[in-house]
Amino acid sequence: MLAGGAADFLPSAAVKQTFGQAQAQGASVTFGVLFARASYGGPEMSYNTVAVEDADLNMLLATNVRCIRIDIGYAPWLQKDQTAIDEMTGLVQQIRAAGRCLIIADAASETYRGGGKLPWSQFLAAWVPRVSTLAALYHPDYYEVIKEPGWYVPMVSDAGTNPQFQSVSVWLSLTQNLTDAVHAVSPSSVVGVAIAANSLTQAAGAFYTQYLNQAQAIPGMDFIGFDIYSASDQTATQNYLSANPPTKPVWIPEAWSTANGNPLNGNPIQDAEWIGSLFTFAISIHATCIIPFYTDHLASYSLTASSPTDSAQIISLYQQRTPIFSAIQTLLAGVATSSSVSSSSSSGSSSTISGASNATSTSATSTSTNNSSHISTSSSANGRRALVLGVVVLIVLIVLAAVAFFFFRRRGTL
Repeated sequence: MLAGGAADFLPSAAVKQTFGQAQAQGASVTFGVLFARASYGGPEMSYNTVAVEDADLNMLLATNVRCIRIDIGYAPWLQKDQTAIDEMTGLVQQIRAAGRCLIIADAASETYRGGGKLPWSQFLAAWVPRVSTLAALYHPDYYEVIKEPGWYVPMVSDAGTNPQFQSVSVWLSLTQNLTDAVHAVSPSSVVGVAIAANSLTQAAGAFYTQYLNQAQAIPGMDFIGFDIYSASDQTATQNYLSANPPTKPVWIPEAWSTANGNPLNGNPIQDAEWIGSLFTFAISIHATCIIPFYTDHLASYSLTASSPTDSAQIISLYQQRTPIFSAIQTLLAGVATSSSVSSSSSSGSSSTISGASNATSTSATSTSTNNSSHISTSSSANGRRALVLGVVVLIVLIVLAAVAFFFFRRRGTL
């Protein structure tokens, strides 16, 4: 049975050991999750009603992750669909109201696929205003302005023939323009780029290595990311970082146990074990953020295996929980415990993901929400310390008063 209650999963000894590492080492690793129903062309699907989106979001919030990522499809803005735009705005407001930080990743527009492909020159021209519009409207805490260079190929009509598409300098110029566009309208947003980790092992590997190396030197560019969907992707990432020590924080902004989202070896429990191993890997490369991608599977693998189009059925499936949901909750509990005993966790949490100094106050608010148990515990401890100090001060005052009394009484008798 692919879907089951959260209480049905008991981590193996190996996974428990990994979870234990969270308490000792994982306080600096932040978890986000992809908001699937709000991403790409999802909101335009008739069965993805507001109730469906709410069910998805509520499931994601129940993991207690700090950040929600939306890969916003730009079609509603191109088509001037104000209803869909308002719907997205409402979802962003819910994320804010829940005290979570917002990550936007550029998803271009699904209208560019198939017959809607654009020449590279037009695609470039449309990219900057798209990012600027969304940054001005939603002021994300974090903005991944380039998802994966290769991911845009199906949207660009001359990607395989135009040498400008293969030019590192063109992509670097684009990155600078996108970074500037975001900061012009949302100065506090932290900006980054990502690549598919497997790109490093393919024919264009030299392009990606050169791009990442030089992108880190762009003013205002705050992090680099590696999308990881296999053990070989982990190896490729590790090899790059070993040969090219990063100068900016490292993210794993997309990850799953398999490239197509199926459970590892067909076994959902192995997915739960995989997230533990990914966490260990993230610690080893000093990554500051992990974002699982196929997040529908946290509720039920049936959400994608059978791809239901009945809204009521979809909502029902979002009420279920799979082993990896429980595993993520356990990891986050370990991270929260580690954070609560760290004297610097409160002051440094607002820039935990990127290490950048311009993390927003919203990020700090979301961290405060996620660490509410820490705050409560700390407040209680502070209260006890204050009580003890008060008693000591009272005793000292009583002693001083007694000494003064006898001193002045003796002076009066003389």
